[in-house]
Amino acid sequence: MSKPTVLSYTQMDTILRLAGPLSPQDRDVYLREVAAALDGREEIGDGFVARVCAEVQRRLWHPPLEDAADMSRWR
Repeated sequence: MSKPTVLSYTQMDTILRLAGPLSPQDRDVYLREVAAALDGREEIGDGFVARVCAEVQRRLWHPPLEDAADMSRWR
């Protein structure tokens, strides 16, 4: 059994903050892919966590539909 990955509050904040723009159905996949990329690493720095999260987010992010943009409350 592998040792649990220990993350700092800053690293957890980064992971959760970058999950925010994703659609709710993609967030689970995002968290699983980030966890898989971090699993088994001896030392995990803030920069590495940010890079992994950005790469996974970039693959999963889909721009909002045009109809959603027309529903702005700021019109």
